[in-house]
Amino acid sequence: MLELIIAGLTMGSIYALLALAINIIYSTTGIINFAHGELVMLGGMFGIVLVVNSGLPIIAGMFIACGMVAMIAITLYYSTIRPFGDNLTSSLGWLMATLGAGIIFRNVAMLIWGTQPRPFPPLGSEELINVLGVRILPHEIWTLVITFLIAIFFTVVLDKTMLGSAIKATASNRNATRLMGISVERMVLACFTMSGAVAAVAGFLISPIVFAGPEMTATIGLKGFGAAIIGGLGSSRGAFAGGIMLGVLEALSMTMVTPGYKDAIAFLIMILAITIKPEGIFGVAYEKKV
Repeated sequence: MLELIIAGLTMGSIYALLALAINIIYSTTGIINFAHGELVMLGGMFGIVLVVNSGLPIIAGMFIACGMVAMIAITLYYSTIRPFGDNLTSSLGWLMATLGAGIIFRNVAMLIWGTQPRPFPPLGSEELINVLGVRILPHEIWTLVITFLIAIFFTVVLDKTMLGSAIKATASNRNATRLMGISVERMVLACFTMSGAVAAVAGFLISPIVFAGPEMTATIGLKGFGAAIIGGLGSSRGAFAGGIMLGVLEALSMTMVTPGYKDAIAFLIMILAITIKPEGIFGVAYEKKV
């Protein structure tokens, strides 16, 4: 049982990272980036190039990949979000644009790296360590620690800094934000940059678990979105809690059904959570004043 809980915490941390990155974009634009799963995949594939092929240390490769994926996220904003201006909530064009961008990213990755998944080195040593009588990899501990630190970072930024206040103001009323002298576009770009960097980190953390390949985030991206919904869109604490909860429940469900059904169980959990509490555990509603 404890082994399953640890495995669930590890995968839940990945879902939490995706949910955090989805939330940071939602905080400024009010939309969901449906290409985010592919950004995570690109982080893993860049890791293959930088760490496996070029021999860079994992930490150095991770920082470089963060910059590369952040630039792609900015490009994604200019090509799929910005053309719709401020009318995002009244148009669904961004939805098709981000979905299409995700398909393009995946197919380009297949052309460059092929379809065969590749092994990726874990963080820390490959020797198992004993924790409460359970032997686990140091990579699993690092995954939990890094996710927790990123969740704290986002919470502090959004709740305790001027940047966070500007982001919330942008989400609430863009015109009023401009009148206050705040650059709306800079706020959105800052969020897309942070989202891309977190996607790269998630790619590095998940690649040793599922192997790096263009299809590695086919369902994980949707689970990250589900974790954001469960926790409450716009809440960093909710994203972390939703991801961890989904990962643990998914792992425990394998004691009742075969592993082949775990994805179906995970999506059933998401549907039930949304049905029972649509606003999420830490639901955040931004009040708009006219």
